[in-house]
Amino acid sequence: MRASPKLGRGFTLVELMLVIAIIAILTSIITISLGISRQKSRDSKRIADVSLIKLALSSYYNDNLFYPKNIYAPSNTTASSDPANGLAPAYISVVPKDPSANTSDNCNSTGANGLTSCYHYNAFTTASSGICNATTNFPVIYHLGTSFEDTTNTALTQDSDAGDRLIPPFSTTYYPCTSAPGAFHGNAPNCTGTTAGTDNCYDLTP
Repeated sequence: MRASPKLGRGFTLVELMLVIAIIAILTSIITISLGISRQKSRDSKRIADVSLIKLALSSYYNDNLFYPKNIYAPSNTTASSDPANGLAPAYISVVPKDPSANTSDNCNSTGANGLTSCYHYNAFTTASSGICNATTNFPVIYHLGTSFEDTTNTALTQDSDAGDRLIPPFSTTYYPCTSAPGAFHGNAPNCTGTTAGTDNCYDLTP
């Protein structure tokens, strides 16, 4: 009668711990890779969003010969051509918000540039008073920005990097409309503040 084959020995504690450690390392690598991939995806969405907003601003200017004071204001705030009118729904169906932020934030409010949900926007006039209207002090230029998560994104080398008064890239001093405070430097961290720093701010001008 043939003897039954002996079962192999079980794993030792050291071997089990080694397997668990390898699984933990692989899980960490996958988690980090997924996180980086999601950051890049959100940054790509931000580029697409502000490009769409820039296109809507161009159409707005073609119709009005000035820019809105607040892109998030309704486009029918007043019945006449007025910079108080924003972009939606006349020039864009919905003005997008940052893909990773709290979408319940009210971007149509004073201080919206301080809300993480809202893309940064300032309209500027040549009047030092900063009072923008449809009769004398037109908003003639703008500064649009968004904060990237990936500071190595090559798009950061291809944006405007405008100063908080738009010098550079322009030689004229502009003044932000007082109805939308929060002018920012295009190299300021998170597009916040007037001083250049670690650049994760992707900014556009006309």
